[in-house]
Amino acid sequence: MKKAINFTKKDEVNSVSATPLQKAGDDILLVTGAAITERPDENGEVKEVGLLATDHGTFSSISATAIKGLDGIIDYMTDLQANDELGEGIQVRVVKNKSNAGREFLTLQIL
Repeated sequence: MKKAINFTKKDEVNSVSATPLQKAGDDILLVTGAAITERPDENGEVKEVGLLATDHGTFSSISATAIKGLDGIIDYMTDLQANDELGEGIQVRVVKNKSNAGREFLTLQIL
């Protein structure tokens, strides 16, 4: 793991069959753990992967925009945990957007 918070061994095992984050578009998730790691793709090329453990299961994404947001979420959750304010997790909305070129991308918003 490159960076993680509250991402258990169980979450890591479940992340192998994680749901693509795109399928959670515009959903609000209770995020209990998160991680950024590297994994080989089907061609053996190592890719950065963002992982979310939530109340709706485990989600994954290779989207650079989503991973950038996840990096901030991990920092935010770490700060909350240090102050004993993390509780059961945080609410995060997965937002689908379109670029000017018409490509879909995801962003993550802390609620």
